[in-house]
Amino acid sequence: MDWIPTVSEWHGPMFLRIVDALAADIASGRLIRGQRLPTHRALATALDIDLTTVTRAYGEARRRGLLDARVGQGTFVSETTARAASDLPAPVNIDLSMNLPPQPVEANLDLRIAQGLATIRSEAGFSAYLGYTRPGGTTEERQVGAAWIQPRVPNASADRIVIYPGSQAIIFNALLALTSPGDVVLTEALTFPGIKAAAARLDVRLVGVAMDAEGARPDALDEACRKHKPKAVYLIPTQQNPTTATMGAARRKAIADIISKRGCVLIEDDVYGPLEPQMAPIATLIPERTYYAASIAKCIAPALRVAYLLAPDAAAEQRMRASMQATMQMPPSLMVALVTQWLRSGVAADIIRAIRNEAAARQLLATRFLKGVSYAARPASHHLWMPLPKHFDGTDLLSHLMRNGLAVVGEDAFAAGEAAPRGLRVSLGAARNRAELSQALQVLSNAVRTPVGATQIV
Repeated sequence: MDWIPTVSEWHGPMFLRIVDALAADIASGRLIRGQRLPTHRALATALDIDLTTVTRAYGEARRRGLLDARVGQGTFVSETTARAASDLPAPVNIDLSMNLPPQPVEANLDLRIAQGLATIRSEAGFSAYLGYTRPGGTTEERQVGAAWIQPRVPNASADRIVIYPGSQAIIFNALLALTSPGDVVLTEALTFPGIKAAAARLDVRLVGVAMDAEGARPDALDEACRKHKPKAVYLIPTQQNPTTATMGAARRKAIADIISKRGCVLIEDDVYGPLEPQMAPIATLIPERTYYAASIAKCIAPALRVAYLLAPDAAAEQRMRASMQATMQMPPSLMVALVTQWLRSGVAADIIRAIRNEAAARQLLATRFLKGVSYAARPASHHLWMPLPKHFDGTDLLSHLMRNGLAVVGEDAFAAGEAAPRGLRVSLGAARNRAELSQALQVLSNAVRTPVGATQIV
């Protein structure tokens, strides 16, 4: 028999000890996706326990997304721990509209969350994290956050770190600190919907800057700075959302020079940075002018709500911390403690590596299904951008895809101004597994190869 769990290392009822051992062996690589497990009877015999205990253990493991049962074939290690969404609109079978990191079984977040919380409980107890704490995180939490950022931004220091409940909170508070109603902020012509929402709430005017394959064009940015005198520039230099455009070193230097020359302030959203850690942020070039945002949302999981702001100086850090205290008091202490424990122990690096590898595998899948179709992507990005040919009506295409059970997002959600390029963002990480993604990509491929009008009967 290929696998026998070491149940003596775990506590609780026997069926849960089997599940915990299974999850641990998946996380360690002892078990790999698609590997066949012993039959219920064979495992019961090997462990000298009753058959119903194994049946109960396998059932719980399937509920957690660790195992798949195939009729007539047996029980296998799943490729993902993601479960079917329960709140999709009726016509949608596969939702690729939300830009989520995939949940490969190797990341094993269920087990690692449980283990992390157990460590926190044994070291300090949960009650230590149920009161009010310093806005922006404790000294230790900020030190760990700075250490995580330092490989990408070497001068990051704890005294300039403020911990927020997600990047959206950083964006909102940065705009709140840097702008007044009616002020202009420059972004890429297509940009993250979150800054559009924050700017609308604060009555800030976004002006989109023309883009190319590397993101915002230096000449367009320089002209927009001269013309609009912006209070800030918001950019996503790595795996830009939605286009995946990624600036090379020369482009980053040119952008930094323009921001310095024009006396601007940069809000750099590096949420996708951990997926391409070799890309040095613009903050390394103009740290004194950059509000740098790093987050675990796209490299681990968005619902943990932990993000780090690296402020340009101590005075800016104090202003941002005061603003945070006024708007949201503090980040979620227990979640910050969990992420801090993961970063300190190296678990976060293991999770990020597994998610990065899965993202790369899904991009290869897209390459196969979309052969001959024009689109932009990065080797380990969670999404791709598909420009729309002139003969396609974007609204009709989105409706056509929806009728075929597939949800993606058109350019309207991202447009900052009227001259934004047309296209679709397809979020590969949102599919529960590669089989579901393959099905979705086939639908998408068929749709973009055939004009929508040709499939309609009138």
